Amino acid sequence: MTETVREERWVKPVVKTLYIATSLLFLYIAAFGSFSDMIQRALLIALLIPTIFLTKKMTFRKQSFCWSRVIDILLAVAIAASSVYIMAVWQDRILKVGKPPFLDIIMGTIMIVLVLEATRRTTGKFLSITAIVFILYTLFGPYMPGFLAHKGETWARIVTFMYVSTEGIFGVPMGIASSYIILFVIFGSFLEAFGTGQWFVDFSYAITGRYRGGPAKTAILASGLMGMISGSSAANVVTTGSFTIPLMKRTGYKGHFAAAVEAVASTGGMFTPPIMGAGAFIMAEYLDMPYTQVALAATIPALLYYFSVIMTVDSVAVKENLHGLSKEELPSVKNVMKERGIFVIPILFLIGLIMIGFSPIKAAFYSILSILVVAFFKKETRPNRSNLTEALASGADSVLSIVATCATAGIIVGVLSMTGLGAKLSYSLINLAGGNLYAGAVIAAIITIILGCGMPPTAVYIILASVLAPPMIEMGIAPIAAHLFIFIFSCIGAITPPVAITAYTAAAIGDADPNKTGWTAFRLGIVAYIVPFIFITSPALILVGTGGEIALAAATSIIGVLSLVAAFEGTLFAFRFNVIARICLAIAALLTLIPGAISDAAGIALIVVALVISVVSKKKMTVTAL
Repeated sequence: MTETVREERWVKPVVKTLYIATSLLFLYIAAFGSFSDMIQRALLIALLIPTIFLTKKMTFRKQSFCWSRVIDILLAVAIAASSVYIMAVWQDRILKVGKPPFLDIIMGTIMIVLVLEATRRTTGKFLSITAIVFILYTLFGPYMPGFLAHKGETWARIVTFMYVSTEGIFGVPMGIASSYIILFVIFGSFLEAFGTGQWFVDFSYAITGRYRGGPAKTAILASGLMGMISGSSAANVVTTGSFTIPLMKRTGYKGHFAAAVEAVASTGGMFTPPIMGAGAFIMAEYLDMPYTQVALAATIPALLYYFSVIMTVDSVAVKENLHGLSKEELPSVKNVMKERGIFVIPILFLIGLIMIGFSPIKAAFYSILSILVVAFFKKETRPNRSNLTEALASGADSVLSIVATCATAGIIVGVLSMTGLGAKLSYSLINLAGGNLYAGAVIAAIITIILGCGMPPTAVYIILASVLAPPMIEMGIAPIAAHLFIFIFSCIGAITPPVAITAYTAAAIGDADPNKTGWTAFRLGIVAYIVPFIFITSPALILVGTGGEIALAAATSIIGVLSLVAAFEGTLFAFRFNVIARICLAIAALLTLIPGAISDAAGIALIVVALVISVVSKKKMTVTAL
């Protein structure tokens, strides 16, 4: 017990100091941009990865506490030394030819092994094991079967590529993490430190709580708002779900349904503008286009997703005769806005800066400063040593898993580049699909979901953007549509059974059956599985086309979503539909979602038929007031 106390006394201050130093350093870089790419990326690893070994223990070892702590300290020192070493020699190595120095191999090996271990400790075994398999593939290329065979690489060559160049560990993913991601995570942590997270919940509660199914609508709105800035579906569930899930259960929703609503709403934040989690910045980098264009492209798909979830919980409220909460039970919108509403200004400021052409880095930096400015207007939120250090430390802590993930994903992407495996898999996908666009998209979606079940969305997207995007583009899909397709499916792996991590997290909070929650979340989020297949052939949904084309695509998609909800739930507004009507609506949903005048007309005709059947069969019912 004494040893544990002693550990806490020195570990916490050291880790917190590193966190604060990291946040301050990268805020300085955002303001003045004074470091080279390699130095900046290595600095992020040098400062943060050691804290993983100090704060997250090995779960499989049996050593005594003393030896465990010694090993953790040695690992932390080793990866810090490896990072400092590459910062000292990398310029020399760029100009060097021939056999790499032995010390480079030693330090590079330490870096690779410890990055994989740090990833295992933060995100689980799956990504680390995947990276190890890719490394073994690089070593044993000549022994691989068929088209997978290649000449093979030596360990020295692998280490040099992964460690000394900006193609492996210090590649594009780490570049994005050390520039865009860390700043936006710090931005979110500053908002949270000054109470904006709770304000999101209170504001959503005040706006939606009085309507039927109000608590569920609160969960959707609050989780969507949180997700736009946090970029972590599991974190959203823990933050907002502890409040919204019990409230939904109290007003009549079943436990598994309440947990599923929270999981689906939290997952949608990953692809909801303006922030869209970490993937939006990486996508913009891969596509070599402005971040704003990526964010705008995701707008309609994200809105359709949340619209479908809101209409589903409304239909369930109608079916179960669930009422909203009374005025006395709800916070006043006026009071909520008066209390912390001023903190919506930095979010609007961020969006405004990006829209008028500021780089995401500068926009994030100035928006963080704007949080401090508006905080001075309220006595209880004025910046002080406590909330400032909390915000700085929380920002660095929140980015830990992303840094480890990006470093490991860089190894996998590096293998794809070294061995030519990316190109081989791309051509194999085209051959397997027979060149058919939809067949290729289905295969790509299945692969993405499978990886998304066990890996963070950021890592899945980084890996598959190099493998799946090129063949999809070659089959005729617009580049931004192909990348957004992969990104959305990377995100929804978190609500896809049998490994629906976000849904299971919500189930734990709601004390609900995990399997029921997972399958309910899958049903609630069904639009996210359909819409990507639409915009790969109808880019109007991602704002590519004329104003008329975009408006028509949005309108027919809304009709399609309403039909889909009615088909699944058997209820919509004041109408209840029998089996025949629901079949008509299901077909109508697909027809109206598929682009084309004939399909739209046929879909609308089937909707009319379903409504007639509902009226004739006297399925119209009395419902609770909105």
